[in-house]
Amino acid sequence: MWSRLSTFILFLSILFTLVSAQVKPTSTKSTTVRATTSSRTPPLTGTSTSKPQNGTTPTSSGSSSATGSTAPDVYLNVPKLSVGRIELDVENLQANLNLAANVASLVSINAGVAVSVTKVNLTISDVEAELELIIRLGHLVDVVNRVFQSLDLNPLIITALNNVTSIVDEVVGAVDGLLGSITQGGTTLSFLVDNLGNIVQEVGGVSTIVGDYLKNMTYTGDSKSLQGGLTQKTYSYSPLGALVNIVFNTAGQIVQAVVAKGSGSSTSASSSATATAAPTARRF
Repeated sequence: MWSRLSTFILFLSILFTLVSAQVKPTSTKSTTVRATTSSRTPPLTGTSTSKPQNGTTPTSSGSSSATGSTAPDVYLNVPKLSVGRIELDVENLQANLNLAANVASLVSINAGVAVSVTKVNLTISDVEAELELIIRLGHLVDVVNRVFQSLDLNPLIITALNNVTSIVDEVVGAVDGLLGSITQGGTTLSFLVDNLGNIVQEVGGVSTIVGDYLKNMTYTGDSKSLQGGLTQKTYSYSPLGALVNIVFNTAGQIVQAVVAKGSGSSTSASSSATATAAPTARRF
């Protein structure tokens, strides 16, 4: 009898356990549904269209204040800048801000700012700042546009200008470096010195190096110090009675050679003696 009773009690406990197991998932589902329903409610009630409007309003006001009547070429706007602490050590800082505009050889515009700092130790703490930078380059742009319009209407200006520039460069170069000339039998021999100190003979557009300042010129002893550590020395070219100023850098290299005094032109029966009969140069 006790065994039957215990078996019946065990059966009831198992049945109770099964019933309670079925009831608990039901309550869990109901709570889950409630939680899901409550989680859906905040996005529907909390969503508002005022945030995009508030985000748009400062942008439109900032752009309208920056543009003004015409849109700037460069616009930098920092509405709020907060710095806790910055420590900066700078040595030998060089900054260049340049605006360069070139149209053929007609217009050349170069505007800029150069800043150089040798050594700076800077400490910044607890700083709040506002920055608004507006740059308009309308006048410079108008100048370049007018030049382009003129070239569009008259494209031959570039060709004519290049021809004139090349002729002027040749004439200026010949005048600066002309040692002298000799006429023989209707042929003119021109002797020039280039920027390397070479003596160049020109005949009918053909150039030939016939010597240099070391072999064919004599140092006069006249020396002068120039800016940038440069030194100018004067040499004489006896065959044509010319004086040449040669500029050297600190390494002894030639930077420039310019004729200070030329001999002009003369007539000679022999031109070979001009290059060979020159005295030996003495360099100090």
